[in-house]
Amino acid sequence: MWRTVVEGVTGSMAYIVDGRWNLVACNAEFEALFPRGRPPSNIMRWVLLDGEARGFALTNWAEDWAPLACPTLGRAVADRPDDAELAELAADVRRDPVAGPLYEATAHAQAVALDGVVRPIRHAVKGAGWVTAATANPLIEIEARFMMLRFHAGAQPPELPLPLSTRAPLP
Repeated sequence: MWRTVVEGVTGSMAYIVDGRWNLVACNAEFEALFPRGRPPSNIMRWVLLDGEARGFALTNWAEDWAPLACPTLGRAVADRPDDAELAELAADVRRDPVAGPLYEATAHAQAVALDGVVRPIRHAVKGAGWVTAATANPLIEIEARFMMLRFHAGAQPPELPLPLSTRAPLP
């Protein structure tokens, strides 16, 4: 069902990953983000270790993207110390000369909730802009995460509406 939902999303990039950030499903808009037109099999590995992510797609990688990803991976490893796949991913990140020092410095920091996070990006088709993230956990039993990334073209981040919690109550 969720694969159908993700593939049916239009106007935003959408994907589902499992608890280890393995890609489960994605839509065509997400595929178009990548210069080769193919998303990576593991999103966290791509964000932290792939040269295309660090040097092309994820603008200001060390300042804007790695500080989000490192604590998120660190929290997952701490929560599931017996998970060999997560441990291997964290070990690969630690060994990386670029990501390793950032991971060691931030892995134990508080992970940031991604809802409403705005980050700079270079889309393979649409060019430079920003993404605003929205997340959900539709399948708790496999720790799935649904991500939707709304692309906004331009040099300045988009203005966001007020969070629902700050709006006036409905009559």
